[in-house]
Amino acid sequence: MRDIGKNIRAARVRRGLTQEELAERLHVSRQTVSNYETGRSRPDVEMLLRAAEQLGVDVQVLLYGEPLRPERRREICRLLAEGTALLVLGSGIFLLRRWAGRFLRRAFTVAPLYLTQSTAVPAFYTLLGWGVLRACGIFLGARPLAERRARPLRRAVLIFLAVWAALAAPMVVWNICQTVHTLLRGPGSSLGWNVNIPRWWERAGIWQLYVIERFPAVFALFGASLWSTRPGRRENP
Repeated sequence: MRDIGKNIRAARVRRGLTQEELAERLHVSRQTVSNYETGRSRPDVEMLLRAAEQLGVDVQVLLYGEPLRPERRREICRLLAEGTALLVLGSGIFLLRRWAGRFLRRAFTVAPLYLTQSTAVPAFYTLLGWGVLRACGIFLGARPLAERRARPLRRAVLIFLAVWAALAAPMVVWNICQTVHTLLRGPGSSLGWNVNIPRWWERAGIWQLYVIERFPAVFALFGASLWSTRPGRRENP
């Protein structure tokens, strides 16, 4: 019941009324409504009943807040599950980096470290960006973009990520093979073959590692963009 003022304000905003309009319906001054909403004073029982009637809500909503809708409860549970998965992934990346560092000193190969940096880190930040926007949608009312604005942005982000993955694919495959070969054959063993790719492709891979190392949070922007342009129901801007 400490949040009666906030509940009155929330119900008023949902109803689309200004403080002046609500005050007129309740036959009080605008300052009185403002005092109710800021907690400087509390309405008595009669005033609460009148406010509930004018706002079109049950008085329990003004006393205790809007009850949690089933769909909102499911959204929060899904967000908690995704947050837990993200925490597990982040912890896994930390442990993988430590293991890859020891593996480098023992087996003289950077393959596991490269794989962690080039795949797990971008995935983590992309999911982080998605999760932050989902949380904003649940608790702050953020909504995806309108369809006409979302479609070109989503297409651009997906094309960029597809090109990024294509550029990284040869080195990722080679390093997976190298890691498995070293684990099976022991330190110092080599595949006996190299990936022959154009020089510009190799430089692109080096640039990718640089971006991931120095600016990993850029992938959070991609994740946020994918959430804000996701297909489904959208409100008009």
